[in-house]
Amino acid sequence: MKKNFLIVGGTSGIGLQLAKIYLDEGHTVCVTGRKRPDLTKASFQKFEITRDTAKLAQDTDRVLSRLGTVHTLIYAAGFLQRGRIDALGDEDLESMVNVGVLAPMMLIQRLKRRSQWPLKIMLITSSSQYTPRELEPAYCATKSALGMLGASLVRDKALGKVLVAAPSGVRTPFWQRTDEDTDTMLEPAWVAERIVELSGGAFKYKYAKILRDPARVEIVECLNNDMEPIQALPQHP
Repeated sequence: MKKNFLIVGGTSGIGLQLAKIYLDEGHTVCVTGRKRPDLTKASFQKFEITRDTAKLAQDTDRVLSRLGTVHTLIYAAGFLQRGRIDALGDEDLESMVNVGVLAPMMLIQRLKRRSQWPLKIMLITSSSQYTPRELEPAYCATKSALGMLGASLVRDKALGKVLVAAPSGVRTPFWQRTDEDTDTMLEPAWVAERIVELSGGAFKYKYAKILRDPARVEIVECLNNDMEPIQALPQHP
C-alpha cells in the first residue's frame, strides 16, 4: 500500500534521507523546513518554527490545510543550543521548547482530529534524550520530553504505531559551527535506513537507540497492542 508521509524537518540530515527512501519506494512525501530541498518528487511546505507560539499554531494549520490524508508523521526537526542555563536567553529557551515539544504536539493533535484511521508516528530524538550534558540543558530536556511524548501517545488506542528513534551524533551541517569531532559520527543515510527497518513489522511501540563507534542498533523496548513486551528482536550490527 502506497502511503502519504509528512516529514517535518525533511529538508536536510536524517529527515531528507528518509524522504529519499520513501520516494524511491513510491510513496507520496511532503517535507517541511526553511528551504526547499532538491527533491523533485516531493512536495514542500515552508515551516519555520520560532519562539512565536501564535505563529506556530497558524503555520501548523496552514501546512496541514494544504495536505490531504497523512498516514505517517515523521518528526525530525531540531537544532542545538549550547551553553549553561544562565547563558541562554528567554528567546533561546522558547524556541527550543517550540521546536522540540510544542510543534510535534500540535501536529499530532491536529492530525488525529482529522484522521479517519490510526496515525503512525515516528519521532527522531537524540542520544541527548537519555544522556545529560552540561552544555545542552534545554536540548536534553526537550529531547527527553519528545521521547516521553511518544511513550505516552502509544497508550492511545486511536493512534497507530509509535517509533521513537534516538540516534547518537550524526554527521550533518548541524555541527559545522562547533568544535565537535565528527570522525566517529553516523552517516545520515545509514541512520535513515535503520529507522525504516525499525518502523517495519508488527508492534505498537518501539524505542531504539542508534549508537556509534561501533555503529549499531539497540532496541530498548518493543510492545504489542496490549502494551506487552514483544520478544527481543535481533540487533543490527
